[in-house]
Amino acid sequence: MIEILLLLFLNSFYCIGFQLSTEDGMILSSVSKLENYVGYYWYKPIAGCITCMASLHSFPYLLMFGFDWTYIIYVFGLAGLNTWLYNVGISE
Repeated sequence: MIEILLLLFLNSFYCIGFQLSTEDGMILSSVSKLENYVGYYWYKPIAGCITCMASLHSFPYLLMFGFDWTYIIYVFGLAGLNTWLYNVGISE
């Protein structure tokens, strides 16, 4: 259980860091050009929406624990944690 919670926080920090590094003027800003090729709907889970990124960027859980019913709970928890931490960081 502790491993899953630790992974949840590390995964969330990874998602937030990746999303922030793809903004204009940052080192991975070229990733935002993917939106022109795949469309906004498909770009959102890559780097366009911090909540949506939980679905695609939850692969560390799959590598460590495999696919089971707790994966769905993990993705929802990651989406909520991403959104909450991102909004707390933006508001300060």
